Amino acid sequence: MRSNAFCFLCLLQVCFFLMGCKPKRPKGILSESKMEKIMVDYHLAQGMADATEGGDMETRRYKYIQAVFKKHHITEAEFDSSLVYYFENSEKFLEIYKNVSMTVQAQAGKFGVDARATQNRYSHLTDQGDTANIWTDLSNACIIPNKLQNLYQFILFADSTYQPGDAFIWHFHTQYITQSMYREAYAVFTLQYENDSTVSFMQHIRGNSDFDIKYTPSPPLDTVMLQHMNGFVYMPTLQNDEKGLVVLLLQDLSMIRMHPEKKDTTAVNLPMTDSLKIDTLPSTGVERRISPLELREMQTHDKKINVTKDKPMRNNNARRNQGKRNIRRRYQL
Repeated sequence: MRSNAFCFLCLLQVCFFLMGCKPKRPKGILSESKMEKIMVDYHLAQGMADATEGGDMETRRYKYIQAVFKKHHITEAEFDSSLVYYFENSEKFLEIYKNVSMTVQAQAGKFGVDARATQNRYSHLTDQGDTANIWTDLSNACIIPNKLQNLYQFILFADSTYQPGDAFIWHFHTQYITQSMYREAYAVFTLQYENDSTVSFMQHIRGNSDFDIKYTPSPPLDTVMLQHMNGFVYMPTLQNDEKGLVVLLLQDLSMIRMHPEKKDTTAVNLPMTDSLKIDTLPSTGVERRISPLELREMQTHDKKINVTKDKPMRNNNARRNQGKRNIRRRYQL
């Protein structure tokens, strides 16, 4: 019993010792807090270089970034080696960059830099509703152009919440961290349907920007259920180290699903006819629409005619006969 208890205590001490021991940061690697401060200034410098007009953009970026190194009293080699170290420790790198993004978004406006690029327009969406963010993978990722770390890929399987005719938007924001002019990457988005139909899209990524790869199915795929969708972001490998360190950050990865609009089944398509089944207008014996003028003329009106009786006029013959009779009477007397 004593031996078993002694072994248990020894094992417990070893566990506490291992938990208390953290891997030491190699010599020459910047601390996490200092790396965050440098990365914040690094991104603000790139934003200000892009916002400045005149001259070559790559030259402006290089000068602004060199000013950041001078401000923090480090060399470009120290920055590159620290970036590679934290990149290989992905959990630390993503935590650092999460803090960097929040700080840049808060300070960008003070320096005249547009902070909208750091804001995800779909961040308010949940995985429920007719318009939902159904992304289940990492929200941030990073790749570099070597054979082991130059590819990010994902796959999403359809479930009972999907509907035929669903439209999709694969959204992400890109950020290059490099002093060289090398910016070369490709994004591919593929959808597989139950009838074995496949739809694919490719996007060339050359700068820091928001990317929305949109797809709305058209007939006959708008009546077929989706099986799964997948995609990847790929950077070609560098042939030599002359181009220096290149890191591509993928931020705010999202997949927006939009259900098709519901059709109103209560509406009935009726032929274009009059709303009255019986024509209430007077019949004229002719199958046509009676004009307002004709209708007014056909309506009955009370008509009064005032007739004035003139005295009868004697004609000339009657006057002559009457004169003859008068002459006869005179001579007879």
